[in-house]
Amino acid sequence: MALAGNGLTGPYLSGAVQILGMAALCGVLNSNSTTHKLKLAWLFVTLWLVGCVWWLYIALNHYGGLPGVITVVALSLLCGGLALYYAGALWVFVKYSPQLSSWQKHVCFAACWTMAELARAQWWTGFPWAAIGYSHVDGVLSYAAPWTGIYGMCFLAAGLSSALAQVSWKSHHHGGTRAVWLAVAVCCLPALREVNTSGPVLSVKLLQANVSQDTKFRSARLPALHWYENALTHSQADVTVLPETALPYFKHELPDGYWDTLAGVTQAQQKYAIVGIPTQDETKGYGNSAIGLGGPHEVQYDKHHLVPFGEFTPNALKWFTRMMSIDFGDFNRGAVDQAPFKWKDHQLAVTICYEDLFGEELAVRFNHPDRAPTVFVNLSNIAWFGDTTVVKQHIDIARMRSLEFKRPTVRATNAGGTAIIDAQGRVQQQLQPFTQGELQGNVNSPYQEITFFAAWAGRWGLKPLWLLCGGLMLWAVLVGRQRSEKSESVK
Repeated sequence: MALAGNGLTGPYLSGAVQILGMAALCGVLNSNSTTHKLKLAWLFVTLWLVGCVWWLYIALNHYGGLPGVITVVALSLLCGGLALYYAGALWVFVKYSPQLSSWQKHVCFAACWTMAELARAQWWTGFPWAAIGYSHVDGVLSYAAPWTGIYGMCFLAAGLSSALAQVSWKSHHHGGTRAVWLAVAVCCLPALREVNTSGPVLSVKLLQANVSQDTKFRSARLPALHWYENALTHSQADVTVLPETALPYFKHELPDGYWDTLAGVTQAQQKYAIVGIPTQDETKGYGNSAIGLGGPHEVQYDKHHLVPFGEFTPNALKWFTRMMSIDFGDFNRGAVDQAPFKWKDHQLAVTICYEDLFGEELAVRFNHPDRAPTVFVNLSNIAWFGDTTVVKQHIDIARMRSLEFKRPTVRATNAGGTAIIDAQGRVQQQLQPFTQGELQGNVNSPYQEITFFAAWAGRWGLKPLWLLCGGLMLWAVLVGRQRSEKSESVK
């Protein structure tokens, strides 16, 4: 489970690794002889998170200049702190599950685990990277994505893991054992997606300049500016996408005439470009933005979900960023429901970097049917984390958003993860990571209806899941207490 969904396992094996790993945890928590269960659960989750986000070390140490020892401590505190959510939620399971029946235990464990996933996703700005549902992006459980979203899949995966642990301890129930093993086997099979090529076609070109992150804050990126200009000038696609902060300067800092050249090319050739660039406004302040060129006027999207310590720092923790060699500035966040960029028959919903982790925020954009997105466009720069599993992880996250909303996704990145993903969550084309190149292809949006997940998450966010899991945990407490009291009275 520690490596589930991060690209170290095969496309379908990761789901099996997640279920088997979590079943081992459930076995420990179900054991009568094991002491310090919550400490073991906390350690299990801490190691799992470290195995999934260890690449943060590269950003903090190599590019941020933070000493190695302090970086290890910071990463350990992050993962250990997030693991407290799981230890706290699983306290309910450890304390009250002995009084529950088998199926009640499975429901209780699933509710506790999902509650912790929700807390990690939303508290303290949220860091939901590597939720267990992503392990099943290729598997049968992914059929639930357009109905329940990623956290509904987490609930199902956790419940199945609990059931597997239970039969391993009570294998004399042959009928139940075979049923559970069959369910596990089915859920680890590849999902079969229908091929639907209907809907308006949009040709796209995605640019990957592969600029070294060592030059991020230096003027040495000028050669990349010329490369972007040349690629846009010769692009034959309807839409050309440049990655996050592809132009690492404010407009007034760009070489003379550069911005006017880009705008002139799109107007003269009647095509559209989405350009990642930092922006500065007297009223809004600084923004990590994407600007659409080619329409009757420029359209701007400002990143809403900012990265803590990367794009803003709480005042009480600014001492931490002052230890690094990077000059961190605080961006202002854009609105959660910004209008899509419109081009031809498509409405292009832009996200920047890890914003596509937050499906409930993307769902808000479907609240207005007349401007519901037809294509997701993600601009990223994950060169901060080196040639690691983060590239595969981020692609799987984007694939899950396509599954949840039945919309294609195109991703333009600086160094890795540039890809075209169809509305069924399948990668159609992808550039080799850490190479310079242009990815040309077509996308179409065959599904115009709004998925069930988009409908309820757009209106209520994740509140229904909070209420469901909280209600199930409360129910487990009440049932456990009642049965415990009855047992004590009999004695």
